[in-house]
Amino acid sequence: MVNDKIPSFVLSGIHQDGLVLPKKTRFEKERIIDCKLKDANLSDPIFDQCILESCSFEKSDFSGSRFFNKTLLAHCHFKTVDFQASGFSNSKFENCTFIRCNFREASLKDCEFSNCLFTQCKIIDNSFNANKINNLKFSGKLQEVSFISEPPNTPLLVDFELCKLDWVTFQNCDLAQIIPPADIQHVFFKDVSDRARKALASITSEPDNQINKLLKRRLQKLTTQRGALFNIKNLEEYEGPEFTKQFIALLQAT
Repeated sequence: MVNDKIPSFVLSGIHQDGLVLPKKTRFEKERIIDCKLKDANLSDPIFDQCILESCSFEKSDFSGSRFFNKTLLAHCHFKTVDFQASGFSNSKFENCTFIRCNFREASLKDCEFSNCLFTQCKIIDNSFNANKINNLKFSGKLQEVSFISEPPNTPLLVDFELCKLDWVTFQNCDLAQIIPPADIQHVFFKDVSDRARKALASITSEPDNQINKLLKRRLQKLTTQRGALFNIKNLEEYEGPEFTKQFIALLQAT
């Protein structure tokens, strides 16, 4: 059951600890400005065509929340906020920061993020649409996250320098403009298509054993790709240490 709509003055300008809203409180076409909440339980709130601007939330429960119909959150700060199982459909976060927030089971693929910072957040088994994100920075760890380009070959504008990527995949993304992780466990090739073509040429006459067949398939796929980023440990676990050693050596040698 959805509660009656609540006007924006209930939250606008409020600075409060411990606020508890009725379950599934609905905000529709409201502008909420300068709201600062700590230890709040928003009880599955619904934001429909709303604007939240210059708001701050700390240790607050947004789990089960719904943001949709072009809801915009601008210049907002979220610290240790629980977004578990929340839905972000046709909504946008702009110039926002997220510190140690929980995004488990949240739906992020249909949400736009622009100029946002994620620090030590729990983002596991999730996906982002490269066409809907612009100038993001992650620090901490991303696990089992997919960056999907719809349409294909969309430049991914993301800074991963302070991030560890564990089983993170990139589907049809242009990675040429990313800032790769500084962690030595990762290897980035900006000019991977040229490297792959040269590597293929160097092993064309090699015998077709199992590893060489796989090397040729992998390298051929990279010949049309702009940028490639590998987690060496993940690659070793998936393809084996010997393949990984030869594969990376071929790309680095050209």
